[in-house]
Amino acid sequence: MNIKKRLITTVFTFVLISTLFSGVLMGEEHDVKGDTLLSRDFHDYYTMTSELQQIANDYPNITVLYDLGQSVQGRSIWGLKITDNPAIEEDEPEVRICGAHHGDEYMSLELPLLLAWHLVGNYSSDTYITDLIDNREIWIIPLVNPDGRQAGSRYNANGVDLNRDYGYIWEGQGGSSAPFSQPETKVFRQHALENNFALSLSFHTSGDVVNYLWNHKGTPIADHDVVVFLSNMYGSYNGYWVVEGYDWYRVTGDTNDFSYGCRGDMDWTIEVQNSNIPGAWNLNRDAMMDIIEYSNMGLRGIVTDNITGEPIAATVWVEEAYWPCFTDPIIGDYHKLLMPGNYTVHYQANNYEEKIFNVDVFSGDPTILNVSLDRNNEIYAYQVTWYICSDPFGYPNDYQNNPTEGISALGPPDNIFASIGKGGEIALDMGQEGIISNSSGDDIIVYDGDSNPEGYYIEVSEYWDGPWISLGYGTGTSSFDLASGGAETAQFIKIIDDDDGDAYEVNPGFDLDAIQVISNDTTGNHITDLIANWNFVSLSFNQSVDKADLIVNYGGTDYNWSDAVSNGYISDYVFGWNRVSQGYEFVDIFEPGYGYWIYSYEVCELLAPETSTTFDGYITDIESNWNILGLPNDQSANKTDIIVNYGDTDYNWGDAVSNGYVSDYVFGWNRVSQGYEFADTFEPGDAYWMYAYYSCTLKQ
Repeated sequence: MNIKKRLITTVFTFVLISTLFSGVLMGEEHDVKGDTLLSRDFHDYYTMTSELQQIANDYPNITVLYDLGQSVQGRSIWGLKITDNPAIEEDEPEVRICGAHHGDEYMSLELPLLLAWHLVGNYSSDTYITDLIDNREIWIIPLVNPDGRQAGSRYNANGVDLNRDYGYIWEGQGGSSAPFSQPETKVFRQHALENNFALSLSFHTSGDVVNYLWNHKGTPIADHDVVVFLSNMYGSYNGYWVVEGYDWYRVTGDTNDFSYGCRGDMDWTIEVQNSNIPGAWNLNRDAMMDIIEYSNMGLRGIVTDNITGEPIAATVWVEEAYWPCFTDPIIGDYHKLLMPGNYTVHYQANNYEEKIFNVDVFSGDPTILNVSLDRNNEIYAYQVTWYICSDPFGYPNDYQNNPTEGISALGPPDNIFASIGKGGEIALDMGQEGIISNSSGDDIIVYDGDSNPEGYYIEVSEYWDGPWISLGYGTGTSSFDLASGGAETAQFIKIIDDDDGDAYEVNPGFDLDAIQVISNDTTGNHITDLIANWNFVSLSFNQSVDKADLIVNYGGTDYNWSDAVSNGYISDYVFGWNRVSQGYEFVDIFEPGYGYWIYSYEVCELLAPETSTTFDGYITDIESNWNILGLPNDQSANKTDIIVNYGDTDYNWGDAVSNGYVSDYVFGWNRVSQGYEFADTFEPGDAYWMYAYYSCTLKQ
């Protein structure tokens, strides 16, 4: 125990003694019987496993027990999911409570396990707990280091301190040989990527401390106001010392900094006593419950595709608390914790146009903002996999010349960059939407963030932990070809500083602003996205196309029309509208300016071969009756921007309506609800019904 921990323990001895006697009453009141608590002993791996299995067996409607992966010696790392519909993903904030990264810190296992019993035992009888379980997804991981627990050791079976093995500001402490070098931290990392936690607690011993971010440096995190508010709330229940981790003692490669640095999850180290289970439980029970409750504060919503309504893997950025949170790609939900105030919020996703909103957040219930994004073809780095940026100054002046953050390399170039330090490196995940395929010419652009070009090496991989393929050396903003290293595809990109320059200079090492995938689309032009149902489509360019030449992208793979039909992705039948006979007919040729019905069995992208995208303003000729039409270009247009030519005279939309040449009502098709709706804006790739009283020409 270090000096600070001894001091804390001494100061709060009175608090601990006073809670020993209240533990009996507390246990009986909250469905953990007092005598059970007082006689309760520390669990080893096997007795803990038995209790978790008992919980899952006794409460199958609100729990599922997962084997998340194995330790060095093959023991399971268990994760207990507690929520009202545990077998499915829902639009709910997610919270993680974990313990025993260090195997000899026995109490750190007990508190998550007791919390699990407390939640399930009071479900349906306690309205507060019932509401939490019904509206949160709570993960309990009591024992991250099962081999260490069995050996009574701080370290895992490889002799590594797991809480120095994580990838955000990793420095090789605690015997760690590389970021996420151990099977236990690999398991923990994967689980964090699969679940977008809003808040997390990591229990340790021995002391009485609420340790908040950062641990590797003293600079406040972007979400400082929220993390301090919640830290003080936690400490108010037990009198623990509330302190920024760096101000207590500096740690690198730990769980907290990884959780926030890579995943936007505010994660605490809670140091507790290593004896007297009832006393420790009483000091932490209500504080843990509040953390679960407060995971719903701030701003929340769902991000979807504007055409298909499908959820999107997006990032949500708040200018006033500049750190990303991530949507759940299964549901599309996000949960950004914010204090009451007014915020500017950016929604970004690969292959989608950014949207920006001004949002008011209040105390109490969260502000809900659902957002739909429009497709484009721009792809940038999605999230940080690891960030290694050592600093020569040392404690207590770490990073005094490098105020940048790893997340600054995400998204499009914006002159906000991540300096990776002399000899440092950063690994970035382009995301599933950003997988790079080798094509003609260069495939990647690396953007330098300042006017002083610096050197670096670039490597790529299909997997986050390699094998890595070198694409060579670059200076400043440079482009690279996957073929130069013999790579066909890649999802992860690693930038390594060339170890030149001065480690003490301001913003040392290469300054990475962004990484962009170069669009070398050899298949042609995007027409539209199809949902698994009826789709009302038009060509978004001014050239006829035979349906046999169309390309259907399903699951990231391109299929020609006939293969897509034979594989059951789409129907072979395309229906057009004969404007003269006023009836449907089968068509094999798509004409610009016309609209068509296509039935798709799967969510797909419809593309055309290389086509001319020139647009001369002519849309289509319409008949004096019902017409199905679409814009033969890739730009949206409000109907008030449409010119109606009748009798060789141009009329703006309003005049054409008032003169009785066309109806003011335009009908679009909502692909999600599968129904017609009034439309004022024509979108490229969509089709519309329009009634004309006279034969006219539409122009833009």
